[in-house]
Amino acid sequence: MPHLQFETTAAVDSAAKHAFTDEITDVYADRMATGTGHVAVTVRALENASFSLGRLEPGEDAVMLNADVRAGRSFDRQRSFVRDAFEVAHGRWGVPTENMYAVVTEHGGEQFHEYDRVLSSWGEHEAEDSAD
Repeated sequence: MPHLQFETTAAVDSAAKHAFTDEITDVYADRMATGTGHVAVTVRALENASFSLGRLEPGEDAVMLNADVRAGRSFDRQRSFVRDAFEVAHGRWGVPTENMYAVVTEHGGEQFHEYDRVLSSWGEHEAEDSAD
């Protein structure tokens, strides 16, 4: 179960969060070759003073993505997702892509727990059958 955590200083209401999480879930599933049933997305809108990214001037909107994902995917898959996620955030929230930062952390599948199961690490078979 990937956990994709987005924090932003952009003003984002509930409807915009829902639309964003739906789109990001689909982008993740496509770029990372998996299903959508286990993808968790959180969006936190922060006050500007609660967010600092060294290269930004005070008051500029920004986005931070922390992506906890299952081990097994190539750097190119990860990079494709991050860049596309930035484009989605830019399109929906108007934050310049140069004001975005991401950290991707890989975990073995056994570190992802659902109530009724523990996941396995990602494998190429998911690219073929979109396993959840």
